[in-house]
Amino acid sequence: MKLLGKWVVDVTDVRTVNELGDVVLDFREDGQLVYTIRQETKDQIIKLQYKIEGETIITDQPSAPQIERTPFSLLPEGTLVLTFSGVSYKFRRLE
Repeated sequence: MKLLGKWVVDVTDVRTVNELGDVVLDFREDGQLVYTIRQETKDQIIKLQYKIEGETIITDQPSAPQIERTPFSLLPEGTLVLTFSGVSYKFRRLE
């Protein structure tokens, strides 16, 4: 399974929903990651650059440079798991 494409918070993962809200991750082939926080009145969009090294996503936000390293895994059932500070968050592919 590929990381490319759009991923949305897995609504069955209560922790992810409660802590991240309604988030869409759009991993693009050109190395762009568009992180969208969907809100009632207006979406907040964060544009990042990313690359993959092994099982880690390395991101940088050009407007506020800071490298972040996020371990990830793609589960057989089609779930993307991102781990921030030891806590796992689940996403499912947006069709």
